[in-house]
Amino acid sequence: MIMADLSKNTARNRILTTAAQLFYTRGINATGIDLIIAEAGVAKASLYNNFDSKEALVAAYLEKLKCDFEELLTSEVEARGKLLDIPFDLLERSLIQGGFYGCPFTNALTELPESSLVREQVQAYRDVVSDYFLTITNGDELVTDQLMLVYDGAFTSCKLDPNSKKVFGARNLARKIANLS
Repeated sequence: MIMADLSKNTARNRILTTAAQLFYTRGINATGIDLIIAEAGVAKASLYNNFDSKEALVAAYLEKLKCDFEELLTSEVEARGKLLDIPFDLLERSLIQGGFYGCPFTNALTELPESSLVREQVQAYRDVVSDYFLTITNGDELVTDQLMLVYDGAFTSCKLDPNSKKVFGARNLARKIANLS
């Protein structure tokens, strides 16, 4: 999981950083509020002063991940230009860093399928990726939808078998779909 540390050591940031690590590695439903509070070193009141509920904390975690992803995507585009490979390269970077547990957005939606807050954040992230692919395909929605399927499949495949070969295969398939090979 690529997630930048929050720079300010406020109670909110400690809670969010701790929750992000625990949600991603242990799962949302397996991570209780008491564990987050203990690991973050804050009082229960601090958690509820900053987040209305665990669901709101999950939504904030996902929003932070989306923002971090957008920032990385932008910096990669600035450094290398708009390339189809960039989202796959970021996936591969996450995989290589170790501790890969799949797509945090898919994981969250799987655990909290009824949460409108989670669905909203998942959609916001997917919009970022889809919009990027739309620019690569010059607005071809059919090809963009196919690229999204490959991208989603790459995450799932890597979760089942954390192996860079999976990303390599997905990247090559995406190039073929976009007629870039």
